[in-house]
Amino acid sequence: MQGEAAANRAARMTRDPQKRRTPEQIRAGNLRLGLILLAVVVGFFVAAVVKQVYFPGH
Repeated sequence: MQGEAAANRAARMTRDPQKRRTPEQIRAGNLRLGLILLAVVVGFFVAAVVKQVYFPGH
């Protein structure tokens, strides 16, 4: 049970002000995530277009 309790403690969000992310860090993380998601969406659209061009009957 001790390992489970330690895992639960580690999984909780920290309330320590020194370990909190600043708004700039949060914004940078959101931007990074947005760009990654945009790249995934663009990849799917490119794959769909390529499929239609090279395999028009399928």
